[in-house]
Amino acid sequence: MDIPLFIIFLALFLSGCALVVFTVLIVSIRTEDRRMSMARAPRTPIEGMSRRLLGTHAHRCSDPALCDVRR
Repeated sequence: MDIPLFIIFLALFLSGCALVVFTVLIVSIRTEDRRMSMARAPRTPIEGMSRRLLGTHAHRCSDPALCDVRR
């Protein structure tokens, strides 16, 4: 009886962890969209983590006028 209960608790814990990661990603995406800050380096570790998980990164340019994302 202990093994099925352990499996249920483990599944609940893992689904809770996935929900937390998903929520952090959503908040980070909405924050970067609002600030239009994808052309800059991430300001917080959470922004850096979300960019790494999503596979996005900041492009570096030598001329800031060419890299302006707000055009």
